[in-house]
Amino acid sequence: MEGNVNFDIESWNIQLEERKRNRMKLRIKLNKEESEAFKAFADVVRPEEVTEDQFLKSIFLHGIEAMNNQLIEMTKQFVEENRESLEASGYSVDTEGDVAVVSSPSGSVDIIKNIDELDEEE
Repeated sequence: MEGNVNFDIESWNIQLEERKRNRMKLRIKLNKEESEAFKAFADVVRPEEVTEDQFLKSIFLHGIEAMNNQLIEMTKQFVEENRESLEASGYSVDTEGDVAVVSSPSGSVDIIKNIDELDEEE
């Protein structure tokens, strides 16, 4: 197989089934070209000691992690770009990205955890 593969996400048939005990089943049906591209990718990248199921789960979870990191960066950028309006609304943003809100008229401040620390706890 040569050249680039056009992944047409709009045409994918994706099914999500909620199951018992907080589990779910995700099924993605690929067309022939997409399927061949994925198999070629997996044949090159997947270590021999990793099962296909483990590999698929790893790809999925790495994708979620990458998207989460992207959302964190977008949030940090939003906070930085809107620092003045956030501060005018009673929020304080320090140089390290911590956001705090004034919780009482006396001026006490509660620290809302750093965005990166929230990610690490989950």
